[in-house]
Amino acid sequence: MKIIRYLKEHGIKRLFIVLYEYKMDLFIQKIILSFVRNKPLKNIIIIESHNDFDSNGGALYKYLIKKGFNNKYKIVWLLKNKIPKKLPDNVEAYSLFRPNFRKDYFICVAKILSADCCVTNKVRDNQKSFYLSHGAFSLKSSHGKIDIPESVDYVLIPSEYTLPIQEKQYNPSAKTKLISIGFPVHDIFFSSVSDEIKKLTEKQFKKTIIWMPTFRKGGGFHRNDSEIELPLGIPLIEDEEQYTLLDQFARNLDILLIIKIHPMQDMSTVKISDKSNIKVLTGDSVKTLNIDNYSLLKDTDALISDYSSIAYDYLMLDRPIAYVFSDLKTYKNGLVTDCPDELMAGPIIENYYDLENFILDIVTDRDLYKEKRQLLRGKIFKYCDGNSAHRLVDFMKL
Repeated sequence: MKIIRYLKEHGIKRLFIVLYEYKMDLFIQKIILSFVRNKPLKNIIIIESHNDFDSNGGALYKYLIKKGFNNKYKIVWLLKNKIPKKLPDNVEAYSLFRPNFRKDYFICVAKILSADCCVTNKVRDNQKSFYLSHGAFSLKSSHGKIDIPESVDYVLIPSEYTLPIQEKQYNPSAKTKLISIGFPVHDIFFSSVSDEIKKLTEKQFKKTIIWMPTFRKGGGFHRNDSEIELPLGIPLIEDEEQYTLLDQFARNLDILLIIKIHPMQDMSTVKISDKSNIKVLTGDSVKTLNIDNYSLLKDTDALISDYSSIAYDYLMLDRPIAYVFSDLKTYKNGLVTDCPDELMAGPIIENYYDLENFILDIVTDRDLYKEKRQLLRGKIFKYCDGNSAHRLVDFMKL
């Protein structure tokens, strides 16, 4: 009866996709487990991250390689996209959603499993499972969108201050512990100066602002978090004429505006492209240009966000942040609180002219929210020191 009900709701195509991408591996793991259940776990670490080598999984991986942990531990990557042809010694990579016997064997004997987005359930009680998350904290409600399986032992959160909100959002099992030891990806903000912007342009600008809207439509299986279709696929900008006006405004002020499209956004909805002083980055172009998102953030002077967790990642840098709320009334997910101002440290942008005013503030170094931003940073994050990957590895007892 459940299968028939599922077919009626989602169709036969999605049923086969779910069976192939999610159920086949579980079947193989049960077979393998019957042979290895009583054998010792091996020095194997399973890593999955939000956009393959990005986010906390990617930062943890880089730290492990840099410190030579792959000499003792086999590192197994579970990837959504293309498998790299070359990997360091003792590192293997497999498709996250494609059944594979060797991959499933590693899952059955690994000591540690970690994930930023799609959790691979541990299959033995003495394994340790970590949900690293792909965002420290966010204004948008993720209740019902992020499912923390009961098999997860630890979930990273930024501090005790955010604990009540994130417990409600994640709804973890009684066995799952929410821990504040920092996020590995934030270590990039404390590293040496990078030149990520040079991968986009050789031109020099007075200021660089990055705009990173959260996704509204996409994320697989026709998910749509907005009640309206945005004309250009991003909030606030009403038409091509206004988009051109924004480019002219940026050009007059010698500003580079980078619009980074969320990797989960349905690209068929995006109707914007590069202009003289606007660069548009997509999930594909980021990979083509080999851009590290967090190194790119570090090279900018200000962020335009909305309800996204990226605003809290950027808070680490203690630089101006603005929040686009132009489509809040039609945003289905809602916010984590009825008093968002307590969790924000920057102006709210509700229309195009608010956007221009924020850009003018950046050009003139007018920072009205600096004190509030620093106070909020101290509340949200327990650690702001660039040693989060080290603490995580210590906690994992590697």
